Amino acid sequence: MKKYTSFLFMILIAVSTLVSCQKDEEEDQETTEILDNSLIIAQSTVSQYVIVSPSTGIVLAKVQPNVIGLEDWVLGYMSQKAVITSKEPGGSFVKVIYTCSRTTGDNLFQVTSEDDFDVMQMDVSLVGPNIVFAAQEVGNESNDQIHRINEDGSGYQQLTFKDEGVVCPGRVATKMVFAYMPCWSPNGTKIAFNGKLREIDTNHPHDAVIIMDSNGNNKQVLFSVPMEEANYKDICWTHDGKFLIFLMNEGNDVKVKVLNVDNQAMTDISSHLMVNGLHTTNLWSSPNSNKIAFNKYEPGGGDLYVIGYSVTDTDQFVINSGYTILASHAVTGLHFGKPNWQIFPIDNN
Repeated sequence: MKKYTSFLFMILIAVSTLVSCQKDEEEDQETTEILDNSLIIAQSTVSQYVIVSPSTGIVLAKVQPNVIGLEDWVLGYMSQKAVITSKEPGGSFVKVIYTCSRTTGDNLFQVTSEDDFDVMQMDVSLVGPNIVFAAQEVGNESNDQIHRINEDGSGYQQLTFKDEGVVCPGRVATKMVFAYMPCWSPNGTKIAFNGKLREIDTNHPHDAVIIMDSNGNNKQVLFSVPMEEANYKDICWTHDGKFLIFLMNEGNDVKVKVLNVDNQAMTDISSHLMVNGLHTTNLWSSPNSNKIAFNKYEPGGGDLYVIGYSVTDTDQFVINSGYTILASHAVTGLHFGKPNWQIFPIDNN
């Protein structure tokens, strides 16, 4: 009887140790998931943005900067600031770039001048405080081009130019007309953008996805449609730099495309990102994982969805499974429009 009792006691200790180890592993896994070193910024109202944890969907901050209204929003380098565009307060309706405190909206700093540019879209590098932006020259409505500037207003440089020569696939000679939707590559060496081109010989329009060096050199057309308006939107890189993800128009449909940067192979993932039969209007890729954040087509952006993907050994882009809701309007009462994703350093000690 004594031996039997001792045997049972040893079994109980073993089971207890196993359960304790399993619990520790689960807690470690949960901690790792919560400490994802990135953040998502999204628009909640015309004047308020929200900061969302990409691991938990928790709203970490609701911020209303002291500006006329939000036109565009991204997180600054390492998410230390928010970078926003708004109409300047002088009544000109010109949109300028500001930086402000990520969590409070304080310390508002105007980066660009209303005398120079009416800013449309922008992105911030993962590797430095560098902003790339598409803008129209004030007083020259026919010159929409891409520029770069540092978060402190220094280091300005124009990167695309009206009428500069660009060669399309098939060695078709074209010239730049307009340039929009710039996006930094993960390592900060390249910028992808939407270029509106014209054939030099025939003046026929091309709508193209183009990459260039960070200083504007070596422009390369990766994908071109010989038409006026394919309207590539939300161009973003996967975190490994191998693919570009973007929206484009095909007739009356909005499609989500994935373009292999090296071989220009195209994958259509539109059906995976449709919610209740509605296509997405906004998307952005994670800077550190195989995930895409997006909204379905509805006013204000509504819910924030996330979907995962994988890349095969042969560089095929594959959606893993269905989407999930990361942050819900029904639960929080907030909208999560036009998400943008940025690295945020976390001290794990």
